Amino acid sequence: MGLLDDFTEDEIVKEEEKKFPEEKEEKEGKDRGIYLQCEPNKRSIPTREKATYKVKLVNSFPSSRKVDLSIHLIYISDKEKPIPWQIRLFDKEKLSEPSDTFEKTIEVEGGDEEIIPVEVSAPEGASYGDKAELIIRATSSKDKMLSDSLTLITAARPAVGAMKTQINQEKNVADYIASWAKDKDMGVFSILAPKPVRGYVFIEAMNPTMVDEISDGTRKAKGIIGGETEIEEIEHFLAPKLAVEGIAEGDIVELSAGPFKGEKARVAQIDEANDEITVELFEATVPIPVTVRGDHVRVLEKDE
Repeated sequence: MGLLDDFTEDEIVKEEEKKFPEEKEEKEGKDRGIYLQCEPNKRSIPTREKATYKVKLVNSFPSSRKVDLSIHLIYISDKEKPIPWQIRLFDKEKLSEPSDTFEKTIEVEGGDEEIIPVEVSAPEGASYGDKAELIIRATSSKDKMLSDSLTLITAARPAVGAMKTQINQEKNVADYIASWAKDKDMGVFSILAPKPVRGYVFIEAMNPTMVDEISDGTRKAKGIIGGETEIEEIEHFLAPKLAVEGIAEGDIVELSAGPFKGEKARVAQIDEANDEITVELFEATVPIPVTVRGDHVRVLEKDE
């Protein structure tokens, strides 16, 4: 499933929530204790991109406390040898290997909080649905019974990129890429060449570098434009445009197909649900309503 096939942002994360229901706890109501907070705690990002989480370590005790912080990185993938993800704390310390644990002691003032930014990078070559789980635990150094944990889930998703092409070669380029990608099993989900957009083809894929290589080897293609194309920028091309759009009751039209081809008529009624219009023919002795498809008429004169 891809973005251009009704894929919505964070779809993978929603599926993940079904498998691992979040444990709800009203931590805000605690009067005393050490606890962790992070909103949101689930994200989906394209490969080669980063997600930044702002983890909040709260000390609700009136006095300062030293807290032992640990982060454990786990990969979830269908591959036998998944490509390692990376995390980076903003103190420049890194975790880059599976099952590594980062440990640090932080002193938090009484009634105060410490913000710990954590950056997660999705590796190039990650497969659709690959995930990285960060298990974060905070424990009071003085009293090990005072402890809290938090799980951050980051999933890899495809991204849409724009490829520039020669004018009027958009469909040829799209067809070539579709054939090439299918043969190579390259993780290309969707290819879109909307007629109103001249000189561009939109490609949804997991691996941006592979798409760059496709562009280099494709005649009539001029390369990938940097950056991800947001789905909101092209979603209006995904739904077919109604033929009756722009036609209003009272308009004068000419029928372009059917037994009354070439006849002029006035629009009496519009049925958007069926993409049809009802017209009354000018030449008819007795006005008889005739229903035709919206793409079987040409507007001659707009009703003022």
